[in-house]
Amino acid sequence: MVTKALDQIIRDNADAIVDAFVRKARHHHLPPRDAAKADVVDALHGYVHAVATELQRGQSESTEESAKAHGQQRWYVGYDLKSVILEYGVFRSAIVETLEATGYAMTSREVERVADILYAGAAEAAVEFTTQATQQVNDALATAEAAVRAREDVVAIVSHDLKNPLNVIHGSVALIDATLSEADLSAVRGSLQGNANRIRRAVGRMNGLITDLLDLAKIKAGRVDLDVRDQQTSALVEEALQQSAPLAEQRSIRLHKEVSGPAIVTCDRERLMQVFDNVIGNAIKFSPKETSVLLRVEGSDAECTFSIHDEGPGISADEIPMLFERFWRAPRATAVAGTGLGLAIAKGIIEAHRGRIWVESTVGKGTSFFFTLPMRV
Repeated sequence: MVTKALDQIIRDNADAIVDAFVRKARHHHLPPRDAAKADVVDALHGYVHAVATELQRGQSESTEESAKAHGQQRWYVGYDLKSVILEYGVFRSAIVETLEATGYAMTSREVERVADILYAGAAEAAVEFTTQATQQVNDALATAEAAVRAREDVVAIVSHDLKNPLNVIHGSVALIDATLSEADLSAVRGSLQGNANRIRRAVGRMNGLITDLLDLAKIKAGRVDLDVRDQQTSALVEEALQQSAPLAEQRSIRLHKEVSGPAIVTCDRERLMQVFDNVIGNAIKFSPKETSVLLRVEGSDAECTFSIHDEGPGISADEIPMLFERFWRAPRATAVAGTGLGLAIAKGIIEAHRGRIWVESTVGKGTSFFFTLPMRV
């Protein structure tokens, strides 16, 4: 009678070993959880055969690949480190008891060899588990740090950008109070009107910042309200250019348009004007005087692509990924008024329309912003 080797006996009884382990695991309150049981059992079958292979090779420690694969799987099905270590002891017990039930009495040396393989696997699994857990902690810390930075940015933006218009309001009101003490108000009517206009502009800046912050909060929470209707692209382009015309005239920038054929897009008109205001406004602000900004519209069967091209200084490749980040502003933009919220809001609005927004630029050759909207021809 030919006596089978230990590795072959383990392979022949793999199903029984796994069943014994699952029963013992439940007794020790170890996974597999019900939701992940099938995946766990499949992995255990593979690991039993990996152990048998190591016994066949005559090695005293498991391969790094099989042990790491097993360790990764333990992490994803809800083990903690204590469970990982305990599992391998339970596994050893399941192998010994299953083989004894078949009539095979393992020698002390064979038990020791199986234990060496399993404990080496436990070490690899613990390393993998610790690596994954450390990564999770690092990711959580990075998220927390980003949240703290964002909060600090909000405080800095609000304190700086609201302080200036508040100072204007305070000073203008003081001048109005002083002027109202004059006997003949008709003589100081112009001064009163000037101060009132300054207050109006300051309040407008404050209201704009507060609106941006509220929009940003809605976008972050995924609660952008859209009044979606069919809109003619030609009418949208005309309105966008009209609302940007005063700023363009002030900076001697020529505005042009190219609309390829009649088309209808599905969008929230007011929200889209917000996007145009931000993107075209940036193109005008960063363009040299006496240059041009082009608004182009091109349609396909599924979507319409709007693009805004300027002749400005361009954006470096390392800055492009940061453009749509909240509060981020390029170093050269410090002299230009703004909070760094406009493009982040534009991105949120376009994505709420199920569209895409991106930028292409070459330093010294201008910048092009693109965004898409669902189209109906």
